[in-house]
Amino acid sequence: MKIRNLLNKSREYTFFTVATMLSAGVHFIFSIYAKRSIEPLEYGIYSTCVILQTYMTYFQLGSMNAFNRDYPQLIGAKDYNKAKAYRETTLTLLLIMFGLAVIITFFITFVWKLTTPDVDIRYSLGYFLCAIIAALSVIESFGNSRTRIDGNFIYNAIVLIVQLFSVPIGILLIQYFGYYALYFTTIISLLIGIAMFYKRGYSDVKLQIDRKLLKELILTGMPLLINGLVWTVVNTIDKFVILGFLETEALGVYGIAQNAFSFIVLIPNALSNIFYVRMGREYGATGEVQQLNKVANNFTSILAVFTSFIAIGAFFLIPPFVRLVVPKYVDGIASAQILVVALAIYAPTLINGNILTILKKNAVILRLSVYLCIFNILFSILFILFISKDISSVAYGTAVAYILY
Repeated sequence: MKIRNLLNKSREYTFFTVATMLSAGVHFIFSIYAKRSIEPLEYGIYSTCVILQTYMTYFQLGSMNAFNRDYPQLIGAKDYNKAKAYRETTLTLLLIMFGLAVIITFFITFVWKLTTPDVDIRYSLGYFLCAIIAALSVIESFGNSRTRIDGNFIYNAIVLIVQLFSVPIGILLIQYFGYYALYFTTIISLLIGIAMFYKRGYSDVKLQIDRKLLKELILTGMPLLINGLVWTVVNTIDKFVILGFLETEALGVYGIAQNAFSFIVLIPNALSNIFYVRMGREYGATGEVQQLNKVANNFTSILAVFTSFIAIGAFFLIPPFVRLVVPKYVDGIASAQILVVALAIYAPTLINGNILTILKKNAVILRLSVYLCIFNILFSILFILFISKDISSVAYGTAVAYILY
């Protein structure tokens, strides 16, 4: 029976991973198609606005971090009453916080445009649309996480595939709305996910807050939130350096490197998320660190081998692909190759992060993340100042930071 269960789970994980790869591949193709229709300057404006979206997700105040860490362990320990309270308190808090976030952003962008008429409307509308996307993405993430943690990997994979219908819609929208279609496509995809997760992720959740649990969620989740914030800083340092030392159009060209990195990192991230649930349940059921480490070592080996093969293939395929399909972004080839190599080195450390998160070693996680942040800022700026003033120097700085990490 155990062997049969293991085989069934293996098929589920394989299907989920394949669906993630398919989704990442289709979205990568869409991003390339968008670049053929959108000039580097507009893509640079889009990349600038997306920075707001990235940071707005932290309005969840650490509740999602605590939920993703503790909920699998509660399920593994069969503490279903507390698991129910976790679901209710977390979702209610998310709806309140992100409702306020969208309203505040609308007010700020409206006043900004009203008081500064010469501001490019592509910025003001872009920021507001990013606020909506941030709210929808966190709500969708809750349904996604809850469904996956409950063991429905097959259903999560199906949702990923159905969400791909947003891509052909996005291709049509580009013809009519151009730059704005990048935002509309994401919004459509998230709405599909929320609708499909409704029955399994939201329908049985009562919108109420357990104040005692809310305090626990925020206090225990905040260190993870801060760590995540540091990681977000790490992942946006290259954008800030480019905007500060170069120009918006250069950030648009750098988008090809970001797309390559984002596309490939989705695969180890998907595997890491699967392993994270397995590791959380294992530790929740046994409470033994030794067993957790044993499981983690196996997962690290799988992730290292898998990511290395993908990175090698991407390194050699990126140059001819960009030259043939999006020649306007050819100056971003070197940066893309550099980040792909850095990813191959960095990806296996995702499992180490899972171990530290499950064991609530928040201080260690935060300290390591701060080191990486400092490395990234230091080397990106040094390479810009003393090697060459172009996007490749920023990519080299990021790669060196990952290697030191």
